[in-house]
Amino acid sequence: MRWAWWLAGLLLLLALAQPEAEPAFQTTAEIERRGKRIVVVKTGPDNPPAIIELRDLYGGAITALDPEKKTLSLGDKVFLTDALTRYWLEGKPAKFSDLQVGQEVRLEAAEQNDGSLKAFDVRIGARPEGKALTRSLFADPPPFRVQITFGEDARAYGAIARVEQVREVNDHVYLTGGTARYIEEEDRLELDLKPEPRAVEVQQGKSRAWGSRLDYDNQSGEAQVAGPIELERQGEKPLKGSAERMVYNVDDEILRLLGGVRLVQEGRTTTAALAVVQEKDRVAFLYGTKEKPVRSENKDGFVEGGKLLYNLDSGDVVVLEGVRGEFQEP
Repeated sequence: MRWAWWLAGLLLLLALAQPEAEPAFQTTAEIERRGKRIVVVKTGPDNPPAIIELRDLYGGAITALDPEKKTLSLGDKVFLTDALTRYWLEGKPAKFSDLQVGQEVRLEAAEQNDGSLKAFDVRIGARPEGKALTRSLFADPPPFRVQITFGEDARAYGAIARVEQVREVNDHVYLTGGTARYIEEEDRLELDLKPEPRAVEVQQGKSRAWGSRLDYDNQSGEAQVAGPIELERQGEKPLKGSAERMVYNVDDEILRLLGGVRLVQEGRTTTAALAVVQEKDRVAFLYGTKEKPVRSENKDGFVEGGKLLYNLDSGDVVVLEGVRGEFQEP
């Protein structure tokens, strides 16, 4: 027995002597809205690494151009450009040669070690929406995924996330599928975005939905998810659904399915123009139009109306407005 106690004590001392494991470091970007945190996390390895870009924003009419030195001027400020500078005109790639004196431009620039200003992004015809921008780029290769948490209630996942925070103005998050390649000599990520079906997953409670991309605007508190939308909900009576697009609201924690909504559960098919899913209450309110009311049908018949209450657990429905129905005789 003494030997057993001695061995146990030795093992304890050895365990205490072991260095503590290094905590896993995860690169994050954080946004706050009305006390709720929206956190973007890179969950995978540091290859490719996350990239954080700090940019000052400038705008105004071009007062001078030097094609030989590849510089442009806004008033008394001169901006250098190089192979890393990106030019945009009406959302499409452009070139230095597309610039003209007198054009309004928006510049993303940073001061270099020698005090010069280097332009990284030039948008012709645009105006700056603030004074400074922080851009965070995250990419996770399979089987990892970038994760976004919306408060305590919902999560979203995708391969690539871009977070743009304009100081004292607004914050945006873009999430989609694709791949990224790190170019070490330029210290940048080359992104190949692929907003394909199921590129983005959103989870809330028992509900999971997939879309092609997610755009979150912190000013509105809404995450817009482009379709095609696929929906699944676990439970004793699993539910499957589809829609053209989806919106998650951070404030009221409600999921909205829009356009061509279709829910299938236990032999019942329900169609609507809009579904407001209240996951915490385990119900959804479905809305139709005059031309095309909400319709719910199974082998026994159908009911329809302008507004319908749908129980997400059981699949039971109650028409709240303009009820009409037809049932087969037993």
